[in-house]
Amino acid sequence: MDRRLFSPLKATTTEARKEKRHSILLPSLLFLIGIIAYADRQIIALLKPELDRIFGWTAADYASISSWSQATIAVSLLASGWLVDRLGIKKTLGIGLTGWSVATILHAAVRSVSGFLVVRVALGLFEGVGTPASMKAIRTTFPRAAQGRMIGLLNAAPNLAAMGTPLIVALLFPALGWRGTIITVGASGLLCAFLWFRFAHVGGAEVPVLATGHADKPALPAWRLIAGFALGKFLTDPVWWFLLFWLPDLLHRRFALEPSSMGFPLAIAYGMAGIGSVLGGYAPFFLTRTGFTHETARRIIMALAALCVLPLPLLLTTSSLSLGIAVCGLTLAAHQAFATNLFGFITEWAPTRMTGRATGVGAFAGNMGGALMLHLLGRFAAPDQSMAPVFAYCAVAYLLGWLSLSLFAPVRKLLFKPAKVSLNLPVPTV
Repeated sequence: MDRRLFSPLKATTTEARKEKRHSILLPSLLFLIGIIAYADRQIIALLKPELDRIFGWTAADYASISSWSQATIAVSLLASGWLVDRLGIKKTLGIGLTGWSVATILHAAVRSVSGFLVVRVALGLFEGVGTPASMKAIRTTFPRAAQGRMIGLLNAAPNLAAMGTPLIVALLFPALGWRGTIITVGASGLLCAFLWFRFAHVGGAEVPVLATGHADKPALPAWRLIAGFALGKFLTDPVWWFLLFWLPDLLHRRFALEPSSMGFPLAIAYGMAGIGSVLGGYAPFFLTRTGFTHETARRIIMALAALCVLPLPLLLTTSSLSLGIAVCGLTLAAHQAFATNLFGFITEWAPTRMTGRATGVGAFAGNMGGALMLHLLGRFAAPDQSMAPVFAYCAVAYLLGWLSLSLFAPVRKLLFKPAKVSLNLPVPTV
């Protein structure tokens, strides 16, 4: 019997194995990149007590550094979304990762507030590419039914970073000092960039590209979808950035914790956030089994997440470290569940050709909200001021975000008609 008769079957099996390997490798690389990105951002917050001691930083100095960094990332997101749509996912994300890792290493060379400001701005310029590139990679590589769960898993990356980075800093800082710790974190990003360029395979021929970005055509115009998404990000992301940059300092103020003893409490809080991210991605899927439409299930999960943030102001009044960590962890978990479904909304309904720009605009709005929050904290965190107004806003931010999304993109308006487009258009591999 001629063995060549079996070669097509063998080739098909080989291709199937290759595609399966890529489907596992891509989310793994994106997850790792997400961890690196948030570790680079968080490390300065963890080292703040030491940097305060060495450089004599005031609350206003730290607020200036963090707010300018956040504003730079926000501006970068607008350009990055366009670059991802025009130049491709693999190239833009690889260059961005390399750039922000080098900027992280350069932190070890500066010796002044202005020096830190310059390297944080440089980090922000490159780091803005991460969100639009990751969201478009999910959109063009995974089927629509799996995209929400993929977003939930990727959104867990910053939580794992926020949970693990304090432990890593607690191990490295006594041996390497603050400069050696920062260099080590930055070098890990360069290694990740090599792996991305070498092994990443983005896109898939089986994923349809539709003019509407949905299996059916939504009744709402794209600007309303993007506006609802962007306003939701602007209102809610400040809470995340507030806790990311200031939670170590709050634990130091409220409970007299030092950097060496913050690892376990922060790991618990950010571990809860990771659980919220994964649950936020999977919960709508399970709700649809009870008869809800997917979008209705998504909005229910977002509303429940908004209610979970209401107890956050207890951190200002409790003397219990356990209760303080519990309310912070619940808030972070609720944020991630809310954000996962907000990103799921825009990646499902926005036009595919605009995925990078749509997510970039929303992430820009969220980072601008975060920059505004961090700037205002320079005033509210002063020794003679109260942070009560900040906590009061945080408690209701997600209810406002949910209402804004409902205003611009109500579920009843997301009616659809069969799209008169071909479902067989290929997605180019980047």
